[in-house]
Amino acid sequence: MTLTAYREVILSSKSDDEAAILAIFRDVFAREPNALFSLLNIYKELPICNNATIFDIKGKNIEFQATPLQIAAIANGTETIIQAPFFNMSVMGQLIYLDLPHQLVSLGKFSYAEVLIDKRNTVRVKLRIPLNVILHADGKTIPGVVRDISLGGCSLTTLLGADLEAAEDLSLHIKIMNEGKVVEIDVPAKVVRVGPGPPHDCAMMFQHTSESERILSVFIYQRQLEIIRELREKA
Repeated sequence: MTLTAYREVILSSKSDDEAAILAIFRDVFAREPNALFSLLNIYKELPICNNATIFDIKGKNIEFQATPLQIAAIANGTETIIQAPFFNMSVMGQLIYLDLPHQLVSLGKFSYAEVLIDKRNTVRVKLRIPLNVILHADGKTIPGVVRDISLGGCSLTTLLGADLEAAEDLSLHIKIMNEGKVVEIDVPAKVVRVGPGPPHDCAMMFQHTSESERILSVFIYQRQLEIIRELREKA
């Protein structure tokens, strides 16, 4: 999971936390074998979440029966977030193995986790091809490259981070495909963070006009559909 979608939380110690999590899994499986768990994975910044059930428990590993789409998402990472009302907070499991023909996933090395992606106000997507943009900053023209975007803002890379950080009047000139046509829009923005560099990884917050919000909404929705379609083809 990229862009810090979660962070590990230790309540007691790693070993004690894992033992407590396994005890809950075993108790639930014994009492309610068909209990539903929600599996969450991040694929190209898009949350993929589907229900799963426990198929078997083998030592410290839990084998889940999952959907083909979730299996495809799990195959692209090393961790999966597990959520259920039986837990006081989210649980993170490390991928042990996949049984693709039977749609089974084995997870182990459990720990608690805080899911930071739940705190995002808008859906973020990774772009298929990085997008070259021009930033207008207090009359200066600054080139940048956007790799992921949401309706609320974007992450971009630029060689001129110092000029960007000091800017008071800032907008991004973006050229994108919208409903089959090339559309150019200017999106007012402000700088949230400029990383060390060069190159500088920067976080931007959009301050939309009605036009920029409408156009980017369609663009991001289309990208979500592309990502889901790509995953379904892998399933």
